[in-house]
Amino acid sequence: MRGTVQIACLGRMNKCSGSVPRLRTFLLASVFLVTPASFSNVVAQSLPSELKISKPDEDTRMLVEADQMVYDYDRERVSALGNVQIYYGVYALQADKVVYDQKSARLVAEGNVRITEPSGNVITANYIDITDDFRTGFVRSLRVQTPDKARIAADRAEKQDDDITVFDKAVYTTCEPCRENPKKSPLWQIKASRIIYNTKDKMVYYKAAKLEFLGVPLLYTPYFAHPDPSRKRSSGFLTPNVGYDSTLGYHASAPYFWALSDSYDVTFSPTYYSKQGLLASTTWRHHLGTGLYNVRLSGIYQNDPDAFSGASGDQEYRGAIDSAGEFNLSKQWKFGWDVSIMSDKRFERDYDLIDDDEDKRSTIYLVGQGERNYFDARANYYNIMTDSLSQSDQAIIHPSIDYSAYAKSPILGGEGRLKVNSTSITRDSTSSTTVGGVTRTDGVQGTYNRTSVEASWKRKIIAPGGQVITPFSSLRGDAYWMPSKSGAPAALVDEDFAFRGMPTVGLDYRLPILATSGTTSHIFEPIAQIIVRPNEAKIGEVPNDDAQSLVFDDSILFDPDKFSGYDRVEGGTRANIGFQYRMQMASGWSVNALGGRSFQLAGRNSFATEDLTSTGLDSGLDTKVSDYVGRVGISSNKGFSAIARGRLDSNNAELKYAAVEASLSNDRYTGSLSYSFTDKRPSAGVTTVRQQITASASAKFADYWSLEGSSQYDIIERGLISGSLGLKYDDECFGISLKYSHERDIYTDSDSEQSIKLQVDFKSLGGGTASHSFDD
Repeated sequence: MRGTVQIACLGRMNKCSGSVPRLRTFLLASVFLVTPASFSNVVAQSLPSELKISKPDEDTRMLVEADQMVYDYDRERVSALGNVQIYYGVYALQADKVVYDQKSARLVAEGNVRITEPSGNVITANYIDITDDFRTGFVRSLRVQTPDKARIAADRAEKQDDDITVFDKAVYTTCEPCRENPKKSPLWQIKASRIIYNTKDKMVYYKAAKLEFLGVPLLYTPYFAHPDPSRKRSSGFLTPNVGYDSTLGYHASAPYFWALSDSYDVTFSPTYYSKQGLLASTTWRHHLGTGLYNVRLSGIYQNDPDAFSGASGDQEYRGAIDSAGEFNLSKQWKFGWDVSIMSDKRFERDYDLIDDDEDKRSTIYLVGQGERNYFDARANYYNIMTDSLSQSDQAIIHPSIDYSAYAKSPILGGEGRLKVNSTSITRDSTSSTTVGGVTRTDGVQGTYNRTSVEASWKRKIIAPGGQVITPFSSLRGDAYWMPSKSGAPAALVDEDFAFRGMPTVGLDYRLPILATSGTTSHIFEPIAQIIVRPNEAKIGEVPNDDAQSLVFDDSILFDPDKFSGYDRVEGGTRANIGFQYRMQMASGWSVNALGGRSFQLAGRNSFATEDLTSTGLDSGLDTKVSDYVGRVGISSNKGFSAIARGRLDSNNAELKYAAVEASLSNDRYTGSLSYSFTDKRPSAGVTTVRQQITASASAKFADYWSLEGSSQYDIIERGLISGSLGLKYDDECFGISLKYSHERDIYTDSDSEQSIKLQVDFKSLGGGTASHSFDD
């Protein structure tokens, strides 16, 4: 068989005749919008190392198996006929007929020729003429498949010397052959009059090449090149991006990657916006053996600053410097950073250089990890990226240090632990809000330093009858240094130094009872816990920056200290009582449930005493007998799970908090649905009920086709917070997706925005993105 061989069609479809009609309407027009940026950026695995044969040892013998052997002593030829199999070192050759010419030292194989290389490449052809050491030769009607699924077919190939292999009338694709019609055109392919493979430079060069999609030529180029599989990095254009934004206009970007060496490179990412001009962005990356770092410089001279009127972006020059890196100082220690310096709050958000978050944390850190200890020190600066928030209200952390260590040997038969936290923060102005007549001081102006040290001990004892008794104790001290209290609330202590201590002793008692019924097992477990300690000192007299979040539910019911951070510490004598139930069925279904409440037995209730942030008030813990908390969960071994947790008022069982979530996952469908409810907390300044539903789902409705979507709905506001819907096609050689998303403005400082994004990926070749954004 002579001529160009077309070796694949769409995916692994058994009925290939229907593949093109199914895709043509949705894909063909889309591909004309987004074509590969440059063939010079084809990934390394795209080209096989066919005929790149290393010579076996001279002592290696060739083993030949065949139905018949014919010896021609006059012409010094040996012919192997019928089901020929030749093994030479790590190579294997199969053919209908093989003739060996001793004078020229060449092997000529004909009919269903198949060569398996040690790399895993499989070469098939009708005719191959090679030397007896498998190093040089030429082939006709060649087909090659690499382990990474790249495929090449050629009319003729010849290895000219140790470095150069030439393929004539070649076809390249990563699509698998159609089972029913292997000669049918693939979903996409590259046809070239000649492919030249240079093993020394590890590059592949194409002449007179064209890209075909669904049998339709999309792009022609007289020349292009890409690296071979062993070359992991090569200069070239990356995935292009085009789109539209109502403020920025139409935009297009074609990033270029420049591999300067094996250890450092540069990526140029210029983007032109029709309304604002050229955004220049350059990223430098450098690997130093023990770690790597990168630096990105971005900037623009805006043609129309008035488009951002009333916002921080209303200026001509805007830009940013971003840098991140991490280095291993030793096996236990690493040092790193992630830092951004911006001309204004919203630059990186407006130009889509960062996720659309309210702030970005710039951090420098040092981390150490041992067998029984841990160290973390980091300084944080939060770049506020929302115009409605003030940078001066945000604290600068310089630094926060955490250290934790477990004793190497048991102490009184139990586990000993030491925890240390030291935090220093500065805030330029006091951050406070007043809602419903309640003022919350979230942050105090000035510089504040706190160091907390806690030594703890616990021991688990298994008593007769399966009783689990765990005594525990701790001793904690907090030292505050507050040299600057300008503008501080009057409640704060007058001294520059303040100290508080908290000793704690407690006992946790559990009695798991196992019962079986047929193939179902049940575990009933009553739980009782008592904690004895003095009252919490200096409530509201020292700042509270890291313990402002408090949601009382089953997850913290048995925590000795229910506050989330170090700035508050629970005091007084308290008992926590609950009951846990677990069921396991042979079918794979399981149920777990827990319920209980907490009792303030003696001393001052920390949650009923107001501090600067009103933390604890109306939390369900601020009464002598707490609200009821509980959860019920169910799961199967078939991908379904659900959990519901909540809090009920201790007096009238009114719902105060609820969170319900269910998820399902199998081979074709995934989905999740969640509901959250939070009641008013007037004493804490929360005057509205909050209810929200979140849903997401994806369905694979045909081979390679899937539909996915998500939504977030505010029940109280009766409006959609965000939503998205996407259609996706993905097979072994091609992918395309179309996604629509919508975000409301009530949760951001931006206008409501809708966007449509199209992504195309010719696998191993490249792809592109097109997007369109518009305001409501």
